[in-house]
Amino acid sequence: MPITSSLKLLLDLVQQQTDASAKKLGKLNLQLQEAEKKLNLLLQYRHSYQSHFQNATEKGINHLEWRNFIAFMDKLDAAVNEQRQVVLHAQNKKIEGGNEFLSYQRKLKSYDTLSQRQQDAENQKQMKYEQKLQDEFASNSSRRDSFSQKESE
Repeated sequence: MPITSSLKLLLDLVQQQTDASAKKLGKLNLQLQEAEKKLNLLLQYRHSYQSHFQNATEKGINHLEWRNFIAFMDKLDAAVNEQRQVVLHAQNKKIEGGNEFLSYQRKLKSYDTLSQRQQDAENQKQMKYEQKLQDEFASNSSRRDSFSQKESE
């Protein structure tokens, strides 16, 4: 006998949830990579701009250029800090997504184990039934042989 319909339904549902969770986790990984990439670009740009400014200060700059540099660096630092928050948020979402995925995997494994146990029990029941039939057939065959031997004597 196949798996009961309610257990099969649960297995199918949890499989769908696991698949959806895996896709979601993939998207979260991609979002994290994109956020980290953007942060790295901002940090590289900040380092490059700071190096460029240091070279310019060796040649001499006026007060207005100095003030513009400080204002721009403040805005760049704010963008870097904001992007760090985005990366942190993406990391947390990825961790949550990973935990959700693992939870669905554990649930799927549990239902699969239940399903396998039920299938094993059904197989065992079927084997006992078949053994009983074979035993009855052998018994009947033995009786017929014994009866035919008595008649021939």
